[in-house]
Amino acid sequence: MSAVQQIHGKRRSFAVSDALSTLGADLAKIREEDGLTWADVGRVLGKSDDRAADYAKAISEMPVSAFLLGLREWNGRFGGRVLAMIGQQIGPLSSADMSDNERLSHLLHLAHLLSLALLDDGQVDDGELRGIGSAALDNAARGIAALRTRLAAIEATLEE
Repeated sequence: MSAVQQIHGKRRSFAVSDALSTLGADLAKIREEDGLTWADVGRVLGKSDDRAADYAKAISEMPVSAFLLGLREWNGRFGGRVLAMIGQQIGPLSSADMSDNERLSHLLHLAHLLSLALLDDGQVDDGELRGIGSAALDNAARGIAALRTRLAAIEATLEE
């Protein structure tokens, strides 16, 4: 193994133009779904309406400040797909608002939806995954993340 591979490890490659197009598509979809104007989108991003429209068309790069404001406002509907392009994801730091019963319910709900999708041919196709939706995946992921955080705290206490 070369020194470069040891330092950088394995990375996913992607084109920046694809990332900009993905962010733009997310903005356009959010605008349509929420019945927003470009002025509304721009207000969230701290930019003008024409600049927000430019981001949606992937004409210009979005600054980090606007990206972060979009992440905060649209809670996983914005930015998640572009982060997945590099093998990353975002999620809330705390799931303290979720009880153990809710965590289990979210996990079982996702398992149920996946099992229904598997019934016909033993695979979850793209249409079935879209039907399951990101909310079910996100809720289950939040539950798992909360359990991981709790386990890490327990293990840290035991190591002391």
